[in-house]
Amino acid sequence: MNKTYLNWLKNIEDENVVKKLKKMSEKGIERNFSSSLSFGTGGIRGKMELGTNTLNEVLVAKFAFAFLKFLGGKKAKIVIAYDTRNNSKKFAEIMAKILSEKEVYLFNNFVPTPICVFATTFFKADFGIMITASHNHREYNGIKVFDQYGIQIDTHDQEALSKGYNTTDEVKAYNEYLKLSGKDDHKIGLEIEDKFIENKCDKTKKNLKIVYTPLNGTGYYAVSRILKQNGFDFKTPKSQKNGNGEFKTCPYPNPEFVEAFSESLKIANDADIIIATDPDADRLGVMARKNGEFVKLSGNEVGYILAENILSGTKNKTVVASVVTSPLIEDICKNNEAKLCKTLTGFKDLGRVAKELQDKNEDVVLVYEESCGYSVEKNFYDKDGIKSALKICEIAEALKKQNKTLFNYLDEIYAKYGRLYDLSDSIIFENLSDMQKVMEKLRKTKIEVVKIEKIIDYLNDNTGLEKQNFLEYKFKTGSFIIRPSGTEPKLKIYVFVKKDDSLARILVRYCKYIIDSLLKTENKD
Repeated sequence: MNKTYLNWLKNIEDENVVKKLKKMSEKGIERNFSSSLSFGTGGIRGKMELGTNTLNEVLVAKFAFAFLKFLGGKKAKIVIAYDTRNNSKKFAEIMAKILSEKEVYLFNNFVPTPICVFATTFFKADFGIMITASHNHREYNGIKVFDQYGIQIDTHDQEALSKGYNTTDEVKAYNEYLKLSGKDDHKIGLEIEDKFIENKCDKTKKNLKIVYTPLNGTGYYAVSRILKQNGFDFKTPKSQKNGNGEFKTCPYPNPEFVEAFSESLKIANDADIIIATDPDADRLGVMARKNGEFVKLSGNEVGYILAENILSGTKNKTVVASVVTSPLIEDICKNNEAKLCKTLTGFKDLGRVAKELQDKNEDVVLVYEESCGYSVEKNFYDKDGIKSALKICEIAEALKKQNKTLFNYLDEIYAKYGRLYDLSDSIIFENLSDMQKVMEKLRKTKIEVVKIEKIIDYLNDNTGLEKQNFLEYKFKTGSFIIRPSGTEPKLKIYVFVKKDDSLARILVRYCKYIIDSLLKTENKD
């Protein structure tokens, strides 16, 4: 039997944990103790089960002691927050108790990630820690770490923290946690939410009819307040209004996908727009009327609308976007005499680049990535579904006064810059090592469905960016990208094609076919 499992069973000094360990099946033991939890672009995430490659109270204690090791005895001020997921509050309290030798500010209720980020800068803390798995399935939870500027910690700090985590004995860490008495933390309440939204207020009565869903996450109180104090009324599905870690009506609470809007559509008969935030309210999804029916806008399409609206009539502004963001943003920026800076995926890089540009006195007015992550406020360097929700509603309200919808505005954008079809899809992997092997095989696989003019290997080529394991294929009328997700065990496919909708769909199917074929070959080997 697995040695690590036996070590847990024999030495953990918590009867409840031991009871759960004894109930595990051999298959579950092998699955959960076969490897260690790894750090991705958004911190660490895993299913909430016992094991070394899942997330549980034992590994949260391990992470907290690794964080102390990472701090190296220095004084530090740390903000700790949590979302509505099952165990989030418990994990935050474990973290706070272990870190209590430092100056800890712990929220007394669940809050969105943007408010954790804001609190980190507001209290001039050295770090912010958010317990969340963002948009992942309900079985998951995770830990995000932000620096003093509210930016996800950089690669250097991530590697140092990861090294400390990998060299920390989780059984000893958890047993030590059990013996701690801890000390009182500074408690943070809704006054921080007040500070977060206080400079956004226009009580002029608006006519836009909105349905908003927080998907049983943290967003309702902040989004409802910022909408109401700016004159907007809205409806929310009762089944998704309150925080609930079971996510019963939406087990995959990701506003990138139309399935997340199913409850909202039931009450949207007279609505103009539907907006959704994910459980920690850092992502925003949007649906709007198109020929009378509700249609989901892609993350890129919302990005086009935000960019065209924010940049119109201005000069010398700066937009920061990821390399997997649609190339159409380049034309929008060029037409509006704005600078575009592209960097790697994830706000770990996007936020850091935005901060560096802001420090050079560049006027950064929009930071976004195609996976529904937007920052529309200066000097805020992480995704913010709250103020982005207000901004998209303000745009939709202005359009309604002209008898237009967001899709009418999108058509105007396409008429100006040309139609570009962006599609995305993904393939989920059970085994992360298989995913890495498939990526290596892709590098040796000839693509035949279109004539490839250039392949950019972001892991091995000199791109001027930090090395990351993904491939970009360029052809005459577009490009497509294949990359491992930084937050979930899947390969993501991004396709961009000018004018030809059918070719875009063909390329998505072809990429999935190639990946699936390579995976089957790997499993046979």
